[in-house]
Amino acid sequence: MLELDSSCTPPKWKRPEDVMKMHRMKMKKRALQNRFVKSMETASSSQIPKIDPVGRMVVQRSPSKNPFRRKTPVKNKPQVDPRLALKRARVEYSDDNACTSNLSKVLRDCESIPSVSQFHALDESVISFVDVLRTVKPVTVIEEEIKEIVGKSDLPVDWTLRTKVRFLSPNTFPWSQKIKTCEEASATTGFVRCLDTDNDEHSLDTSPNSRFHQCCMAWQHPSLPWVDLIHRGPRIAIRDSSNNMPSVNANSVFRESLFTHWIDSFRSLFQLVRANQCPYFYVLANAFTCTFRASSIGGYKELNAMIYPTTQGLRDILRREEFTMPLLEEDENGSELFSGKLSEDVKIAEDEEPERWLETMGAEQSEIKRLQSSQSELVSTRQRKIDSTKESLVLVTGVEAQALFNWLINCRSAVSNTGPHAGIPPTLLAPVAFTGATLTPLKVRQSIVKVDGQSYNSIEVKGPVMPDAVYNFCDLLSKSLMKFTATFANLETTKPFTLASESKKDCTNSQKSEDRAIHLFGQQNLSDCGLRDIVLKKFCLANTKAFDSVKYTKDNGYFIS
Repeated sequence: MLELDSSCTPPKWKRPEDVMKMHRMKMKKRALQNRFVKSMETASSSQIPKIDPVGRMVVQRSPSKNPFRRKTPVKNKPQVDPRLALKRARVEYSDDNACTSNLSKVLRDCESIPSVSQFHALDESVISFVDVLRTVKPVTVIEEEIKEIVGKSDLPVDWTLRTKVRFLSPNTFPWSQKIKTCEEASATTGFVRCLDTDNDEHSLDTSPNSRFHQCCMAWQHPSLPWVDLIHRGPRIAIRDSSNNMPSVNANSVFRESLFTHWIDSFRSLFQLVRANQCPYFYVLANAFTCTFRASSIGGYKELNAMIYPTTQGLRDILRREEFTMPLLEEDENGSELFSGKLSEDVKIAEDEEPERWLETMGAEQSEIKRLQSSQSELVSTRQRKIDSTKESLVLVTGVEAQALFNWLINCRSAVSNTGPHAGIPPTLLAPVAFTGATLTPLKVRQSIVKVDGQSYNSIEVKGPVMPDAVYNFCDLLSKSLMKFTATFANLETTKPFTLASESKKDCTNSQKSEDRAIHLFGQQNLSDCGLRDIVLKKFCLANTKAFDSVKYTKDNGYFIS
C-alpha cells in the first residue's frame, strides 16, 4: 500500500482553500459583469437620439473636457469609513440573490426606455387639457324664435293629371264602397248634369256616399276596356305591353274609323272650350301631352294651350305660329331664348335684308353663307339641349291655340304605329260631356291599413283623377273628417303645366289688378262650364302649386308637399 505524505497533494486533487478561492473569484467576476452591463445600458439610454417636431434626428454630443481646467476642491465632503465600505462590498459580492435582483432591476430599466418609433410619435411640447380648453373659443348660443307652421285654408290648384289617389284617416269615413241604387243614380245624375248638390235645388240624394261617388267619374274618348289609355306617353312604362290582344293597326278599317270619330270628339271639345262651356281638357298623345283651357282659366285672359314635351322638330313646325316657352330661362336682355315669331336668330338665315346689309359692307358671298350656316348651327345646338326637358314646354294663346288644334287634327305622328297603342288615336279627358265621350267610373277600394302600429281607414281611387276632382275630394273630406292625408300618383308628362302657371305669378301690381278684373269678368262667362262656383273661383286665379301629398287638420288647414 502506498503511503501518502501529508505535506504533498496529488496533482488531480484540490485543496479546500483553493476551491473557495476560485469560488470567490467567480463571484467577483459575475458581479463585475453585472456592473459592466448596467453601466453600458445606462450609457446607451442616455445616447438615444431625440427627434425634433420636423422629424429630424438631433445628435447630442458630449462636451469635450478642458485639459487646462482647474479642479475645484469639494468642501465639506463626507468622510467614508474604509472598513464600512469594505463590509458593504463583501455583502454585495457574497450573495447570489443580490446579483439576480440587480440583473432584474437592469432588465426592468431597459424595458422602461422608450423606443425610437415612440420618439417619432411624441412631440417635444406637451399640451395639457387645460391649455386646450383655454384656446377653445366659447360657443355663443343664438336663440331664434321658432315660427309656428300654419297651414292654408284653401287648397291650391294643381294642373297635374293624377292616375291614383289614396286617402288615409284615423277617423271612419262617412261613406263606404257599397253604394245603394238611389245613391248611385243620384251620383251619376249629379255628375252628368254638373249639379252642385250642396247649393242647387233638386230632389237627388245628398248623402255623403252619393256625393263622394259623384267625384269618382270622368269623360273619356276613346274607351277601349282592354287597353290602358291613361298610362301613356314617351316616358311612361306601359304595363300591358306583353298582352296578346289584337292590334287595331292590323285592320285599316278599324284604324280609320277610330280616327274619324276621334276628330269629331276633338272638335266638339275644342268648340266647348271656345264657347266657355268646358273649362279644360287633356290630350294624351303618343309623344306628348297637351291641355286646352278656356279663357280666364289658369290666369290667362284668352284661350290657351300647353304642350309638353317638345323637340326641335316640333318647335320648328310651330315656328310659324307665335308661342312662348315660360319655363325657359331668360337671357341677359330679359327676353326668352326661344320663341315663335320672336325667334330672330332663326329668321336671320331666311331674311334677305341682313344679307344685303353685309354685301354693302363689302363682305363676300362665301363669307355671308358661312356666317349664316354658323348662326343656324348655333341656334340648332342651343335648341337641341332643351329637348324633352321641362324647359321645352310650349304655351300658345288666342288664335294660335286654334292653329295648334288644326295641326293636331292632321298630325299623324300623334298616333303610335307599334305597341299596344298602335293605331289608337290620342286619349281625350274632360270634366264635362262631349261628342263620343264615354262616362268612365273610377275604381274605388276601401280597406284598413296599419302604419307604425296604428290602424287607419284607407280609400284608394284609381283612374284619371282630374284637377277639379282633387279639389272636390279634399273639400268633401274636410267637411266630414277632423284629419286626413292624401297621396297622389302623377302622370309626369302633365306636371310642367303647373310649373308654367306658377311662373305667371311674377308680375307687376298693375298687371295683377288687371288680371283680377279680367278673372271676375271671366267667372261670369264661365258660369255654365260645369264647375262649382267655389271651384271655378280657384281655377280662374293664378294660385297654383305642384304637390304630391296633402295633409289636413281641422285646426291648421292644408299642408302640401
